Amino acid sequence: MNCPELVSDYRNPTIKWYQTDLSVVISIQLIDVSDYYLRIENGCLQFSTEINGKKYYLILYLFGAVVAEKTVHKNLVREIKIYLLKALKWYPWLRLIKSKEKNPLISYDSERIEETNHVRNTYDIGRFERYKREHNISYLMPVVPSSDEEESEDDYMDFVQYG
Repeated sequence: MNCPELVSDYRNPTIKWYQTDLSVVISIQLIDVSDYYLRIENGCLQFSTEINGKKYYLILYLFGAVVAEKTVHKNLVREIKIYLLKALKWYPWLRLIKSKEKNPLISYDSERIEETNHVRNTYDIGRFERYKREHNISYLMPVVPSSDEEESEDDYMDFVQYG
């Protein structure tokens, strides 16, 4: 039996993503998006928009659970940034989507890999102990910062306020 080839009028956008201990950040790489549809429900992300007569549609079945009602999204002209709060905090996702097949349109944000490793490798726990000794403090415990506490982007700070 020969099945006809599936034809769609919709295109798939390129996606970059990264994660912190508390969140997953997805960047949909589309320029000059004026209006879009976004829905997060039951571990599924749905996105659609139309730019210059070209229709884009995206469905992602996410690797892990997220708290849908705490999702924050922003249109940054060059991309749509979506901040998802992990339901299981401090649980690293092995990939963005459930499927084990490699999707050529989805990639991990390589700039974030170096930042995450740099933050974790440069924290000096001994600095806290020295401070306690110098000021005669015995009742405080150190809090090791996670990569999300070191973020400097204003848009991520907005996400923390809503999270």
